[in-house]
Amino acid sequence: MSMENRELEPGSVMTPRLIIGLAIALFGLVLVLDRLNLVVADQALQWWPAVIIAIGALIFSQSRRVGGGINGVIVMLVGAWLLLNSLAIIRVRFWEMFWPLVLIGIGSALVLQAARRRTREISGADADATMTIFAVLSGMKRTSAAERFRGGEITAFMGGAQIDLRQATIPPGEEAALDIFIVMGGCEIFVPPSWNVVTPLVPIMGGIDDKRLPPLPGSAESGRPAPRLVLRGLIMMGGIEIKS
Repeated sequence: MSMENRELEPGSVMTPRLIIGLAIALFGLVLVLDRLNLVVADQALQWWPAVIIAIGALIFSQSRRVGGGINGVIVMLVGAWLLLNSLAIIRVRFWEMFWPLVLIGIGSALVLQAARRRTREISGADADATMTIFAVLSGMKRTSAAERFRGGEITAFMGGAQIDLRQATIPPGEEAALDIFIVMGGCEIFVPPSWNVVTPLVPIMGGIDDKRLPPLPGSAESGRPAPRLVLRGLIMMGGIEIKS
């Protein structure tokens, strides 16, 4: 399938950024209708955490391609908790639930990682083709030299991750995806200069810094589309640096 066709696939078109854009436009419409006394804005806008749940569901559905999904589950749990509070179904302050949710996330991630590792052992799949990083109050460094890199998951909570993919290979015209969920942390990703890196990430009080050097003349394969690495997910009070 050509790159042009892949851009039009639903999984490629639907991104967290698109969901947030639609939500902002919808909330603006609600405010207009409120000024016209057609709706009560306070009642409609209390559903705003549903946007976070939708983003989590999207991250989960997209990350299933690379055998993951914990990042999406975490986002959906946070959105569901905020929604229940907004609708006054429960009344629990953020810090009262913060550490219990962290423990649930850490435990779930460890269980899922063990299950995925067991599945790969049974199926005989190449474990080096994907990577899973879960850094909580710590730092992790990973290097991949996979001959057919597929992607993986990166979760950093008050921690950091460094990933070196300069020895990994994505066949020309193919795509790999890294699903990223960073809260109060950072990530440094090294990629080959010839890769095309796309970043449909949603930064909230965070940022993405692309420090890659331009590819050398003649380094690209003539007439063949460049390998494509997609970085998608959510960055909250953190940042990502892309280097070559």
